[in-house]
Amino acid sequence: MSRWLHDALMAAEGYSVDVHTLATSSRDPSSRRLVAPGSWPRGSLATPAGGPSAKHWGANAVELEFMRYRPRRELTAVLRGYDLIQVVAGSPAWASAVVGTGIPVVLQVATRACWERASQLVEQPLPARAWRGAMTRLTSRAERRALAGVDAVLVENATMLAWVRSLNQGRVVKAAPGVDTSFFTPPDHPWRPDGHLLSVCRLGDTRKGLDRMVRAYAEMVRRNDAVPDLLLVGRGELPRPVRDLVTNLGLSGRVVVHRDVGLDDLVRLYQDASVFLQTSHEEGLGMTVLEAMACGLPVVSTETAGSVETVQDGQTGWLVPQLPADRIPATIAERTLRVLADPGCRFGVHARERCTAHFSSDVALGRFTSVYDDLLGVATPRDDPDQSPTSPARV
Repeated sequence: MSRWLHDALMAAEGYSVDVHTLATSSRDPSSRRLVAPGSWPRGSLATPAGGPSAKHWGANAVELEFMRYRPRRELTAVLRGYDLIQVVAGSPAWASAVVGTGIPVVLQVATRACWERASQLVEQPLPARAWRGAMTRLTSRAERRALAGVDAVLVENATMLAWVRSLNQGRVVKAAPGVDTSFFTPPDHPWRPDGHLLSVCRLGDTRKGLDRMVRAYAEMVRRNDAVPDLLLVGRGELPRPVRDLVTNLGLSGRVVVHRDVGLDDLVRLYQDASVFLQTSHEEGLGMTVLEAMACGLPVVSTETAGSVETVQDGQTGWLVPQLPADRIPATIAERTLRVLADPGCRFGVHARERCTAHFSSDVALGRFTSVYDDLLGVATPRDDPDQSPTSPARV
């Protein structure tokens, strides 16, 4: 999301963009850590972050999650040199680090911490669950304070839109990020059902429900042994329980894992696939679903706040309800086999059309820049050469 927005704004006229990232880990090397006294005298929490206009900011007592959301005096001083601050975050709490600068703040947010972590918490042992639960409750408080302090909120789905509005935030807009539909494109040949099945996600994230996907694939194989292989693609390691499940179900030769794939190779994996699968417990939007749709793939997904925004049930793919939970693998299998059994399936064509019309970079960026123009007092669109600002807005 951050990469897309940065690149899209830099390609547009009227913006100069820098990137500042915040510590997200208790072991962040740029932070002052409670368990590392040698880090306490650190003079600055800022370090270069891989580019001339990028900085990373550590936190004090970074092991405590709520400390990562607090302002840093040095960061606040730097941010006061901008015209607008755009926060891109999973949880609204991250905006707490930048409110109070006197600069307009726009928060782009996907979900709430308590929603995102619900499926993760139940998987953790009791001590870790108790600690993580306490941090989540503190984060929920920080979310409300942050939403009260920002100037505009951009959300990705109707569920988040309703929740933010319930807190009396006056400026909230549904504005999903976009996909470069000139890069993520369909293959030269028409869709065919003999390509691999594909899922792209953070492999180690239990929220993605990969155990459900493996069970669904086992059911497909049981019903039709000729079903294509399943490719699991993404960053990180497949959790041990999921690896064991693959082995126990006799799928070791048919479930293939590809880690840390480059963008060019990723596009080819989309183009060579037959169906894109997602079995997440929760999604704010699901960028990989949009990438798959841009490449002309039918999508079979569990029903989440994000997937109901992207997938049109029965038109671009199928949505599977989260309840009853024990029926999800069988329903995913049935829906996927139904797609594969129709060589003339038009789901992928409709998916590409929907992605281009509603989620292409130009369309999506316009939803962001209209909010920026409003906050910055720009009365006309920035693409009007007669009305554009004389100097780029610094974001």
